[in-house]
Amino acid sequence: MNVLVTGGSGFIGTHLIAFLLENNKEALITNIDLEESKIQDQRLTSLICDIRSKELFSFFTNKVQFDICIHLAALCKEPGFEWEEYFETNHTGTINTIKLCKRLGIENILFMSTMMVYKADEIRRTEESETAPDTAYGISKLLAEKELKVWQSRKKGRQLKIIRSAVVFGKNENANFTRLHNSLRKGFFPYVGKSNTVKSNIYVLELVNFIHFLIKENTNDELCFNFSFPENSEMRTIVKTFKKVFGFKSLNPVLPYTLLLPVSRIFESMNSLGLKNSIHHRRIQKLYHSTDIYPENGLKLGYKFKYDLESSLRDWKLTDDPNIKS
Repeated sequence: MNVLVTGGSGFIGTHLIAFLLENNKEALITNIDLEESKIQDQRLTSLICDIRSKELFSFFTNKVQFDICIHLAALCKEPGFEWEEYFETNHTGTINTIKLCKRLGIENILFMSTMMVYKADEIRRTEESETAPDTAYGISKLLAEKELKVWQSRKKGRQLKIIRSAVVFGKNENANFTRLHNSLRKGFFPYVGKSNTVKSNIYVLELVNFIHFLIKENTNDELCFNFSFPENSEMRTIVKTFKKVFGFKSLNPVLPYTLLLPVSRIFESMNSLGLKNSIHHRRIQKLYHSTDIYPENGLKLGYKFKYDLESSLRDWKLTDDPNIKS
């Protein structure tokens, strides 16, 4: 299997490449990213390139035969970038990736999208739910999905799989779940407005296993796949499970959303003055509004989950991730 990966040096990509190399002895992987992969393997080739740049096309002078393109490259940290930057990478970068696939004759693309193509509210979303993103990240990813669907529709036999992933956590994530872990370890994490906000999530090793599952599924019956643990993902459940697995004792009051939102903007102002902190109004909003998806199509296709939230956290705890401590 000859695989082209974009964004393979990032959090998900590093886990995916390691998984593919371990589970496919004949695998040959070419990784396009801004940084070289940390993985050292003679079956892996790293190309340092920006998918937003036309230089992307100069790396392939001859027509290399790839079985699939796994398109991971994206700006996903939110907050973290200016509005237009999400579109430059997630939309324009996808257009360039499609052009590259056309040049190389790649007829099979797997795209990592996001649950943020749905509106954040208290409704559980399946793949049949209406998309209504309200952030630059979600809008840019939905535009990328539409570009890929046009690509697929213009030639019979092209295969496209889109994964709308929940919050991904695990070794070297250093984002949402790492911040939650560290707050609980320090003994204080407040719920924003309510404790039953739903935050769908998935362990990175479960995600890469699902990607591998879809690669082996030679069918176009289902195009989009929500991917998260199917079980309850309310914040109070997540917090309770963290405390159980890591043995944390933490105070977790419910504080008013109407109080925390304006206070967060004060901390943002302090940040702009050089007083660094991680408090941002967008993170407060994300902790208040539910993002609830259900992996209906994956379950229909026969996918069997290896982990749940508790077993995932226990597995993560056993790793040498420097960002978390028991």
